[in-house]
Amino acid sequence: MRSLLCALSALQLLNGLLMLLAPQFWYGAVPGVTETGPFNVHFVRDTGLGFLSAGVALWLAAIYKLSARLLVTVASVFLLGHALLHLAEIAMHGPELGYIARDLALIVAPALLPLMIFARRRDHA
Repeated sequence: MRSLLCALSALQLLNGLLMLLAPQFWYGAVPGVTETGPFNVHFVRDTGLGFLSAGVALWLAAIYKLSARLLVTVASVFLLGHALLHLAEIAMHGPELGYIARDLALIVAPALLPLMIFARRRDHA
C-alpha cells in the first residue's frame, strides 16, 4: 500500500510542479489539453496547486499510517472531483475512444486507487 501511495503521490506532485513551473509546456505536452480551451496561465497554475495539495496528502498518507485514511480522503476531494468532471464531459460530448482511454488511465484510475486500497484493507480486516 505504501509504495502505491508514494507512486500516486509522485504522479500528482510532478504534474502539479510542471503546471506551476512550466505551464505553457504542460499545456502543449499533455494530450487533449489544448482541445479544452485557450491557454490560461493563471488557471493552469491554480489547478497545479490542487495537484500539489493532493500529492502532499498522498505522500503524508504513505508515511503516517494512523492518519492515512483521513489524508487519502482529503486528497480524494480534488482527485475524484476532477475525475467526475472528466466523466461528465465524456457523457456530454460523446464517447471518443482515445479520450476515454486517456481519461480513464490518467485521471480516473489514479483518483480511485487510493480509495480502493482502503476499501480492500477494510474487507480483509
